[in-house]
Amino acid sequence: MRKFLLDKIEAGYFSSGHILAAQNGRILVDECAGAGPETRYNIESITKVMVTLPIAFKLIEQGRLRLDDAVAEYIPQFAAGHPAESHRDAVTIRQLLNFTGGIPLEDPPGAAEAAAAGDLSGAWAAHYRQEPAFAPGSRVLYSDVSCRILGKVLETVAGMDLDTAARRWFFDPLGMNHTTFLPPDPAACANTGRSDSGRSLQGQLTQDLEHDMGEVLGSDGLFSTAADMLTFAQMLLDGGTIPAGQTDTPSRLFSEAAVERMTGSCTNAQIAEEPVSGLHYLLSGPKVWFWELAAAPFSYFGDLVSDAAIGKLGGAGTFLLIDPVYELVIVYLTNYGQPAATLTGEDAWTRFHRDLDMPAICNRIISGL
Repeated sequence: MRKFLLDKIEAGYFSSGHILAAQNGRILVDECAGAGPETRYNIESITKVMVTLPIAFKLIEQGRLRLDDAVAEYIPQFAAGHPAESHRDAVTIRQLLNFTGGIPLEDPPGAAEAAAAGDLSGAWAAHYRQEPAFAPGSRVLYSDVSCRILGKVLETVAGMDLDTAARRWFFDPLGMNHTTFLPPDPAACANTGRSDSGRSLQGQLTQDLEHDMGEVLGSDGLFSTAADMLTFAQMLLDGGTIPAGQTDTPSRLFSEAAVERMTGSCTNAQIAEEPVSGLHYLLSGPKVWFWELAAAPFSYFGDLVSDAAIGKLGGAGTFLLIDPVYELVIVYLTNYGQPAATLTGEDAWTRFHRDLDMPAICNRIISGL
């Protein structure tokens, strides 16, 4: 695996990377190159499964949120001004978690300009008034916009921002001291280049809109290390319990029932599309909430994963796989950077898939079990 990383670095695909794999908590692979093991990487959309999804289910466990609650119950502006035939007032938390709420892929018109001018209220208003892309519940379409809105709902219900909630409920009890929004020391983060506006992306989010909106969002924002991500994934594999040896913390973070609902069977099976490419797999393929179903066609996670495996891709070149059948976690972090044309460039995402080659890592590790 070290040669795999060094070959990728020599080819110019990225300048630093870390591969960490464990089976039943036992380390199988731990190789890093170009940076040390405590380097924080921008894990982009993996934020959705390490912050947004677990906070939603923590609130469900607490009886403060239900999957079929209407989004407009918590954010009335979400439905205000939309025609009745849009059914905006009936869009549910479940639909946002399934990418079936009708929310477009594209950022809302006017949001970037408002955020760049420091008008965060205007940026959020643009999110709420954006026209639906399809009838709620009729199809699956990946959307950071949808996740940002869900994050705002969760903050409203929790009474604290996502950073505080994730730290209090998950990261601190698990001892994940290198996982954070808004890294205080950008020099400790892998550099993923420059944004469209020319910002240095060392310790900052890729998208200028998300940077200007404060970087603590339900879509993206988290920076982490391979070891911390393994700790979080192992907690899920262990049914919500905290690893042995951690003191002064509760013995479990989630009930087994909540973990099963968060990570179990496909949640969009009735309307998910059969993927015909890697990008299609990401945008409209079968999922377990925000997790991708790892055994689906054109998966980013190889050909040997079990049917129960789930994975998540971070758009700057990071991956997390959990396979409960093999009791396996694989973390692959790089500073590749986000492909050109973000989520609209089929060719760019095909190159992303080929250059990073997460399937090769998964296949090699699983074949050696």
